[in-house]
Amino acid sequence: MPLELRPMTPADTLSWTRIRALAYYGPTHDLLHTGPISESSIRGVAEDRKREFQKPNTWYWKVVDTDLKPSDDDPSENGGKTIAISVWSMHNVKKEEEESNEPAVPTEKVNDKPGFMPPELRLDALGSLFAPFGAAREEIMGTDSQFLMLNTLATYPEHQGRGAARLLLDWGMKKADQEGLVSYLDASATGRPIYEKRGFRLVKSIEWDRVPWGGEGKDWHGCMVRKVGGKAV
Repeated sequence: MPLELRPMTPADTLSWTRIRALAYYGPTHDLLHTGPISESSIRGVAEDRKREFQKPNTWYWKVVDTDLKPSDDDPSENGGKTIAISVWSMHNVKKEEEESNEPAVPTEKVNDKPGFMPPELRLDALGSLFAPFGAAREEIMGTDSQFLMLNTLATYPEHQGRGAARLLLDWGMKKADQEGLVSYLDASATGRPIYEKRGFRLVKSIEWDRVPWGGEGKDWHGCMVRKVGGKAV
């Protein structure tokens, strides 16, 4: 298939934001917002995301279908349409080790100023959903040993099942094995079987009750870990 794995740049943040919004859409997404996300909010988030490329020990990747024309969100020189994205990061990196690396981007702080917040976003609901994720990650992975984390993986819904996610996952697993690191991620119910086939195992389940926020049912996420050299199950 004409799929190519390439590094993202700040010019890719609009397609990154659009893909992520469409891939993650569902009942929980609706509860986290007061209404449909405006185009100005999409673009505001995309512009703000350009700051993320200043972070050290973080890797941004995209999968481009070279048989398709670039979308309106893609850079003009993209050579195809970006159909999937991922972000990986290394955690518990000691300061002296961080300084000895040679990242391809500046290492200055990027969180000194508040980022753009879409006016449609319900911050109280967002905090309720994500706070348990950070606590669970620290409980499982600790604060001393380095590990590689999959922060984001998203594919345009109409391009799912074509192997883009596999390319993005394979890069991270190869990187983790080369560095001798355990890998960690938070999986949705849909993504869990995909990750299990790549050697991740479920360690902890987290449920978010939608009812107090005006919805129905529960949102499930699984904390998953892959050992160094882990094999598919």
